[in-house]
Formats: sequence, C-alpha cells, structure tokens
Amino acid sequence: MILVKLLMKTLSNKIAIYVTGVAMVGNICLPLVASAQTMPEERDSGKAFCARITDVNSKLDQNIADREAKLASRRLERDSNMLKRRSDRDTRLLENRTRWDENRIEHFTKLEDRATTDAQKQAVAKFKEATKTAIEARRVAIDAAIKTFRNGVNSALTARKSKVDSAVAAFKTSVKTAISTAKADCVAGKDPKVTRETMRASIKTAREKLEADRKAIEKLHDLRDPLVVARKNAIEKAIADFKSAMEKAKADLKLAFPNS
Repeated sequence: MILVKLLMKTLSNKIAIYVTGVAMVGNICLPLVASAQTMPEERDSGKAFCARITDVNSKLDQNIADREAKLASRRLERDSNMLKRRSDRDTRLLENRTRWDENRIEHFTKLEDRATTDAQKQAVAKFKEATKTAIEARRVAIDAAIKTFRNGVNSALTARKSKVDSAVAAFKTSVKTAISTAKADCVAGKDPKVTRETMRASIKTAREKLEADRKAIEKLHDLRDPLVVARKNAIEKAIADFKSAMEKAKADLKLAFPNS
C-alpha cells in the first residue's frame, strides 16, 4: 500500500503541473487579444488616425513581443520545474527501493538461519529467487508505466505548444495584415474613418478567432484522462501480479516449515 500511495501521489502532482502549464497559456493569450483590440479604439479623428497609425503599429508589435517573451519565460520555468520534480521523485523512489532491498536481505538472513534441513535450505533458496523475480517484474512494469506516462505528458505539452504557437502566429499575421491594409488605404487617400473602422473590424475578427482557438486548446480531458487511466491500471496490475507471485512463493516456503 505504501508503494501504491507513493506512486498515486506522484501521478497527481504531475497532472497538476500539466494543468498549470495549460492555464498559463490562456493567461498569456488573453492580454495579446486585449492589446490588439483596444489600441485601435482610441477616439481620434480620421485624419489623426492615419497620422498615428505607424505609432499604433509599433506599440502593438512591442506589446505582443513582450507577451511572447513572458510566455517563453514561463514555459522554460514550467519545464525546469517539471524536470526537477521528476528527478526528485526518481531519487525518492530509488531511496525507498534501496531501503526495501536492505530489509529484504535481513529477512532472507533470518530465514536461512531457521533452515536446518536440506529441504528447508532449498525451499529458502527457491523463495529468495521467486521473491527477487517478482520484485524485478514489478519494478520493470512500474518503471515502464512511469516512462509511458511521462512520454505522454511530454507529447501532449509539445502538441499543445504547437497549437498555441500556431494560433498566436495566425493572430499576429491577421493583425499585421489589418494594419498594413489600413496604411495602404491611408496612403491611397481613402476615407480615414472607414479605414479605421475596417481595421478595427479585422482585428476584432482576429481576436475572436484567437479566443476560439484558445478555448479549443484548453480542453484537457481528451489527452489527460487516457494517460491517467493507463498509468493507474498498469501500476495496479503490477502490484496485483506481485502479490499473486508472493502468495505462491510464501505457500511453497511454508510447506518446508510446517510447524511455523
């Protein structure tokens, strides 16, 4: 039970990191949307709009660049924290396994001291071998479950990062196109007020698309739940197989020590 609780706690913490990373993406995207939408909303005359459009463009570009820098920094921090937590858990698991191995050796020594006949000595030797085999099988299965889960989390984060980056890139391209079109219309002498409203409408459309893309990316359960279930099932099976193997090994050993 100690092993099961330890592994389940590890799983819960990893999921928390995963969810936190995705929530962070949403917090970054929203300011990008707000900055693009509000800057062209300034109440100036049509002529003033055309005169100031270059300044609006520069401010918007800088705002987006700052947000992207924060996103990159938070991603780096998230990945670093995740790797550290994984390393800490691996260390704790190794320490526990080492302690369990030491206790097992002590137990084996006591069994060997109790074995007085050849049959009992052979039974103890078989029990030791069966125990080691069962433990090794359990460890291999659990390690495989951990690796599969971590690879799944890594793949999910990579896929989500790609989707976020694509959504932001599309948003930036749309905003850039809207501003470039407005600049060209100003140069061409088109009605400045119409030009301003057209640019605002284009940016509003880009904002709505980014918001829709962001909401779609935030749906976690489709990727998370299968990873959780698969890992939980793998661990439970490893524990159950170990218990079954040990029950048989103990029963065989008991035959050699009928009075124990």
